[in-house]
Amino acid sequence: MPLGNRDQPEMIVVNDFLRLRKFDEDYAAMLSGYQDPYVYQNSEGIFDDAQKPDLDYVKRMYDYLSEAGEFYVIEVKENEKFVPVGDVTIKPENPPIAIWQERYRGQGIGLAVMETMIKRLKMLGFEKISGSTVFQWNIPSQKLHEKLGFCRAGETEEEIFYELVL
Repeated sequence: MPLGNRDQPEMIVVNDFLRLRKFDEDYAAMLSGYQDPYVYQNSEGIFDDAQKPDLDYVKRMYDYLSEAGEFYVIEVKENEKFVPVGDVTIKPENPPIAIWQERYRGQGIGLAVMETMIKRLKMLGFEKISGSTVFQWNIPSQKLHEKLGFCRAGETEEEIFYELVL
């Protein structure tokens, strides 16, 4: 059964300054995250600015991710208030994560979120994450996967496929 059909927690606390909040279908609030060229190039593989994700694209993507797994907005505590900085889908096959804002990249947020995702999948009884797909040019994501113990399971000219035994 796909994860998206299970009861999903409203919130997963990662630490005092980081949490995952169940997506509330406010698509417009999430659009700006996918307007950053770094995000749509590394997450979606889009290099033509004329094809950058619009609201309809984000809605279709988020609806799919909500059905395929537990879809969360990544929030960071900033000035005593939690603000959205990315998204993640907890699912055992090709779980996507995106950190939208440049100032939050490279600070360990992705690592903490991925560790939380791994723990959640173990808790749900899954034994493996497969098909975690990273573009060849996305070196930070490759390093993240390898730091977490993911092994390369294959690759194409554009993508590397990782897996992790839980």
